Amino acid sequence: MSLSEQLKAETLNSHKQVEKLVIDQIKNINSEEDYAVLLEKFYTFYQGVEELSFPFLEANETAQKLCNKRSPTILQDFKELQIEQAFSKASDNNMPVPRNYAEALVALYVLEGSSLGGPYIAKMLEKKGIQRGLNFFKGDQADFMNHWQQFKNLLNDVPDTADYQHLVNFSNAVFSGFGQILDKGYQPTQ
Repeated sequence: MSLSEQLKAETLNSHKQVEKLVIDQIKNINSEEDYAVLLEKFYTFYQGVEELSFPFLEANETAQKLCNKRSPTILQDFKELQIEQAFSKASDNNMPVPRNYAEALVALYVLEGSSLGGPYIAKMLEKKGIQRGLNFFKGDQADFMNHWQQFKNLLNDVPDTADYQHLVNFSNAVFSGFGQILDKGYQPTQ
């Protein structure tokens, strides 16, 4: 089984739990100010994972070209919303810290995968009356699925000698970190 397939299978529960938190929070949005609270949580998570992970991509030119920082787009959304925010750092939360390229890549797996759901989140927010500051969720990739496939190829290039179970556990810990940013009382279930 490839690393991307193992990640998909063995992080599915974590993914669903965090996705439910996001959807529940979207359901409670009634204003741009409410939306800004959710956007701040996404910024805290994305900026933190990017800050911790991107230094490890320097050794891989393909990874550098493929993986773009998305947190600046969230800052652009705050400007559109004309809302000033004071951000906490994800490192202040329970975010695992990558120690090598493979761990950084599986941390980015959570970010890259969540960007696939962004357009759906944007539509949900538009139905809630949010009409601006949606650049982050709408995305900047012309072909999300092609980009996602290229990212999975990067994952699958991680040598078989790597401890795949450790990498799966690391990715699950990243999901848990996001869950705790979304809801301080979040506890992952098996």
